[in-house]
Amino acid sequence: MEDHSLVRIATYYNHFEAELAKLKLEENGIYAFIKNEHIAQLQIGWANFELMVNDDQREAALAILEEPEAEEPAC
Repeated sequence: MEDHSLVRIATYYNHFEAELAKLKLEENGIYAFIKNEHIAQLQIGWANFELMVNDDQREAALAILEEPEAEEPAC
């Protein structure tokens, strides 16, 4: 039986940044989920968006998020 418990790999205070990180992981085949996404949107001001992944994908997810962003070519 596989362990699919979720672990937090990052906390963001900006929903946009949390979504970008989630999309980057999903593009690389890693299931990601933003904990407190809807609750945090109800709060005014300060919010914690916790990026969660399966425990068995934690190391791969962290490595992907640490990769530098590719720069767009100049026109």
